Amino acid sequence: MMDLNQLLATCQSHPWVAASLALLLYSAVKAYIVRWKSWVDVPALGPTGPLTSYLGAYRYFRHGDQVVQEGYDKYRGNGDIFKVADFSRWIVLVTSSELIDEMKRAPDDVLGFSEAADELLQVEYTMGPNVAENQYHVPIIRSNFTRSLTALFPDIIDEVSSAFSDKIRPGGDEWVSLSVMNSVSQITARVANRTFVGLPLCRDQEFVEMGIRYTLDVVMGAEITRMFPVFLKGIVSRFVIPVAATTKRACEKLLPEIQSRYEAMDANGKHYEEKPVDFLSFLMDEATGVEKKPEELSRRILMMNFVSGSTTSISFSHVLIFIATMPQFVAPLREEVEAVIAEEGWTRAALGRCHKLDSFVKECMRLRGAGDLSSLRIALKDFTLSNGTFIPKGTFVQGIAAGRHKDPEVYGANATEFDAFRFEKMREAGEVTKHHAVSVGIDFLPFGIGKHACPGRFFAVLLMKTMLAYILINYDVKTATGTAPPPVYFNTSCLPNPSAEVMFRRRKKGSPVA
Repeated sequence: MMDLNQLLATCQSHPWVAASLALLLYSAVKAYIVRWKSWVDVPALGPTGPLTSYLGAYRYFRHGDQVVQEGYDKYRGNGDIFKVADFSRWIVLVTSSELIDEMKRAPDDVLGFSEAADELLQVEYTMGPNVAENQYHVPIIRSNFTRSLTALFPDIIDEVSSAFSDKIRPGGDEWVSLSVMNSVSQITARVANRTFVGLPLCRDQEFVEMGIRYTLDVVMGAEITRMFPVFLKGIVSRFVIPVAATTKRACEKLLPEIQSRYEAMDANGKHYEEKPVDFLSFLMDEATGVEKKPEELSRRILMMNFVSGSTTSISFSHVLIFIATMPQFVAPLREEVEAVIAEEGWTRAALGRCHKLDSFVKECMRLRGAGDLSSLRIALKDFTLSNGTFIPKGTFVQGIAAGRHKDPEVYGANATEFDAFRFEKMREAGEVTKHHAVSVGIDFLPFGIGKHACPGRFFAVLLMKTMLAYILINYDVKTATGTAPPPVYFNTSCLPNPSAEVMFRRRKKGSPVA
């Protein structure tokens, strides 16, 4: 084993070894300080010692779903609040509707959402400082983009059809087996980019791959960047993590399209004839100053790919697995979709009449959404909850979604069971709008709550319902064994098992469900 003198000699002759050891020491000291500062006097699930708490952090990393459910079961109605350790800080989790509602109502200068997301994803260094400082894309998503979904729907269904046809090519009665996560991410990226940048770029395989890779780059880049001191983060983001290279290449792809649109605007005015209706156009209309540069517009398009890739494709992967392993629901869903499409054609309004379809998608998100937690906040100043719990500045606070979604007091005796048409029955019982898949509230938390609820949820749900409806009309689906491998967890993120595959067969009109 190397002694101290040998270690010092190695550091002198190999500066990178010294730098690595210094970084490791810095990260350990920083993590300890942050953990100490984020200490909250509430019950902890797992060990709390300076070193033993890392055992709890490891369990949270590997089995976050079990940790969260265990805490929910233990503290629901028994204080309704507890904390868990991750590798960098303590996280406070709340279980009751009263405390989650209190989080929703807290002023933004007390419990911040954007600041929490920026810290978690290191947005300044992964997506760029302008994305962190100027979120002008958010009101665009809420207003122009969402209002245009009806006009965009012909493009959406056209791209869904094209993407599925390109990805799934069975012949005759042949079954084709595809990786769920890989196939869904590719198809979702294509369809999403049809509404972001239009044809032909949405079908450029390299560009589509960039958007998918960017999602991974941001997640990995955030984890790496958090390890470094502030004065090194910029260097790391530029030369160590791959986000900068992906952004540069995406800009090269987008540049001709952006220049062409600017030329058309200069020649014919802002609202020129045949102006594309897509997110890029909305960005260009609203951008000012430095945001008008192609590189900055490209960053926003990549950011939209990140949101789509990190939530919609994961959620729809779960939807696909549910429908492939539960053939008893295919016939009623297919019957509903076929009847509505025969009457109205493929329109957004037609899908809005498919209540069973909407309920199926919502039930999938209830039991297996993209994550077990919701409504991320960070305390921007010291804060005391109504139950007397003191939350110091810098503390991360989140509501537990999965626990509430499986709570018999919230969803009845069958709360842990998959009931495909649960929300259709709730609609029929009253409060129709409350039970739409896009609706948010204390008892349904995949999209968050309050004014910071996901502004893109209308788009995400429309994409998932359109893709599911298209599959029902055109394919039979199943898995080889009738079951699927369980999902995997990264902290509390619920991901489809990488080994999960679904089999497709081109459907003949009137063919039985296989």
